[in-house]
Amino acid sequence: MVGDVNIYMNDLDNLELAEVEIMIAEPKSRGKGLAKDAVLMMMAYAVENFGIHVFRAKIGESNGASLRLFQKLGFEDISYSEIFKEVSKLRL
Repeated sequence: MVGDVNIYMNDLDNLELAEVEIMIAEPKSRGKGLAKDAVLMMMAYAVENFGIHVFRAKIGESNGASLRLFQKLGFEDISYSEIFKEVSKLRL
C-alpha cells in the first residue's frame, strides 16, 4: 500500500455531492499516476453505486502536485480558506 483515497458523503442537503481526498504517503510512489488512477476509480465507484455527480476537493495551498492533479481532472476553484490555507475545488 502506498497511500489511500477516500470519498465522504456528508452533505445532507445535497446527496449528489461528495468530497474526495487522496494521499500517496510513500514518496517513491509519487509522480507515477497512481493518485490520478485512484481518484478516477473512486469517483467512478461513487457515481455507479451512490449516484454522486458532484465532487469537491480541499487542497492545501502549498500542495502543488495535488492542485495540478485536480485541475487536470476538471476540478475548478470555488473558494479559498485563509484560516486553513486551502483551496476548495469542484467538479460537476
